[in-house]
Amino acid sequence: MTKQVFDNISQSLAEQLGITDADIQERKDLLGLTKEDEEQLGALREAAFRFSQTIVEEFYVHQTSVPQIRTLIGDSETLQRLQDSMRDYVLSLFQGEYAAEYVNSRLRIGKVHARIGVPPKLYVSSLQVLESMICEHLRELDPENAPVEPLRRLMMFDLQFVFDTYIQGLVSEVALARNELLEYSRSLEKKIAERTERIEKLAWLDDLTGIKNRRAFFAAAAQELKSAKRRKGRLSLIFADLNGFKHINDSRGHAAGDRVLQRFAALLRRVCGGENHCFRYGGDEFCVLLPGAGTADVREFSDHLRKELEREFKGDLTVSIGVASASPKSYPVVDAFVAFADAGMYQDKQAAQQGGTSKAKAGK
Repeated sequence: MTKQVFDNISQSLAEQLGITDADIQERKDLLGLTKEDEEQLGALREAAFRFSQTIVEEFYVHQTSVPQIRTLIGDSETLQRLQDSMRDYVLSLFQGEYAAEYVNSRLRIGKVHARIGVPPKLYVSSLQVLESMICEHLRELDPENAPVEPLRRLMMFDLQFVFDTYIQGLVSEVALARNELLEYSRSLEKKIAERTERIEKLAWLDDLTGIKNRRAFFAAAAQELKSAKRRKGRLSLIFADLNGFKHINDSRGHAAGDRVLQRFAALLRRVCGGENHCFRYGGDEFCVLLPGAGTADVREFSDHLRKELEREFKGDLTVSIGVASASPKSYPVVDAFVAFADAGMYQDKQAAQQGGTSKAKAGK
């Protein structure tokens, strides 16, 4: 339970609405409801006990003749409860004291009527009918001095508070709807952000192998070249092509070929120590970016990759490697960087096909 909710249920309706004793008196003054009026009404308390039941019966005969009101009442048990409540209401009009407790009772009446969906037009028209009936009985008691005007001022006093609760209910509904809309908006924004992030992530990943794709490679290569140049450091690129893959694809089928690519990508990720610097360039070609790596580092990485490949595929699959390096001597643009490594890879592949020793060709 939030603090605001707890505070509300620990306060009276008048306190929740900020209605103070001073506010109550101001409302009386504005309506001309005087102390003399209150005393005059209070003097009829005993008489009210005698005519209240008759008024309630007459009132509900009229009320049940109105289709909308008859629908709201619904059944005989509800009608009986309403008649009991109405008798209490009529008697309270002649209690002679109309302060905070009285005001809270009027606010509760308004809250109940608003909650069950009684429209203001029906409430006001019903109040006018009730007032007319009470005034008629007052005139029968004392045709000359019946306190008709004090009663009307008091019932207008009541109506103010009933309308306050109607308005509070509308404001609360608007606030609730606004909060629900804000919450839905936040939830929708979060969902959109998550889905956008997922889509963006998928756009940078290779569907088959799960490592980063060609698009991600070019973005990362450009960024790493820019970073190396700024810090006057080195950057090496390994361009790897799988030897024997076409034979596997043709002889065992594309599904087998896909599994080979997935296994090699997983191996490459392990050798790289993660997926941040390894990419599937396309087909059976893969790239690795090695920030800060020199010739010895590249050779060590290439040897390690070949040993892991031998262990994984038992000689059924080998790799041709080309290398490009960027250093303070030269920081090529991305396309030239890739082209140099690609050319080195083809030289390595030709050497392997001719029976020569396969070595990574490093460029400046």
